[in-house]
Amino acid sequence: MAGRKGRQPRPLVERFWEKVQRREDDECWLWVGSIDTRGYGSIGADGGKPLMRAHRVAYQLEVGPIPAGLVVCHRCDNRACVNPRHLFVATQRENVLDMIRKGRRHSSAGERSPFARLTAEQVLAIRGDSRPPKVIRAEYGISKTGLRSIQRRKTWSHLP
Repeated sequence: MAGRKGRQPRPLVERFWEKVQRREDDECWLWVGSIDTRGYGSIGADGGKPLMRAHRVAYQLEVGPIPAGLVVCHRCDNRACVNPRHLFVATQRENVLDMIRKGRRHSSAGERSPFARLTAEQVLAIRGDSRPPKVIRAEYGISKTGLRSIQRRKTWSHLP
């Protein structure tokens, strides 16, 4: 630990590779250390600096510095992978285009949202419903705010 006298912190390269499940074939090398909220591996940098993403560290250790303005992307689309053969650098725009081309861009609108409690069919029925709001809310189990947002097209705005 950096804060203790007489004890030197272990180098990043040493700490890094002990948290990687390597394979001899060309499969993903899985990061088995800390995973951040977006699914990427993370590790503390040397000298008490902020956390770094594991795939970026792998690229720097095995390939070299990451050029300014570029990001490290996965060919395998596995966020936990740190196999340098699966990593490449690109601009953020190229990264997004790669994601779209591979069909990994997920819209969270409407029923695809993990928070959706209604179907598109129900929303359209609600918009055409002339009954009192209290009756509509009770039938669909939604709040006043939820009903108003649907009727004013603040939510489900992609529907006609």
